[in-house]
Amino acid sequence: MANPKQVVIGKVQKNSNRKFKIQKEKAAELDVDIDIEEDGDYEVDKLSVDGLPATMDNGTLIRWFNNFSIKKNGQYLNQSFKVKITGISAIRAAQKNLVIWDGNTNSGKPWVFTGDIVDDTIELTDGDPAIGSSPP
Repeated sequence: MANPKQVVIGKVQKNSNRKFKIQKEKAAELDVDIDIEEDGDYEVDKLSVDGLPATMDNGTLIRWFNNFSIKKNGQYLNQSFKVKITGISAIRAAQKNLVIWDGNTNSGKPWVFTGDIVDDTIELTDGDPAIGSSPP
């Protein structure tokens, strides 16, 4: 299993002190737009999806859209930020789950995001998420 914290170089575009685009690495991934609520000195990295959990607890497969980290002062961000992924609003309509894996929540296992999805945008607070859908 590969290290899910492996940085992929050249895939983060900084648009301002709080807006970033994380480009996909693999064909099955999707680009992600990040909007952090306050200006700051952030370190944003695209992480490989290799090595992420392949299934949910019930055995349902996961398709990972992207994996990234946001740090402030060398620590993973622990404040509100918005994540936009074109097309994710349709996931629930297709009877699929939006899945998050941050290594901390849900005893370190992928979990179903139950918050609002508005205009393909969700709000998170953990600066080390992988985002996908299950079933793929």
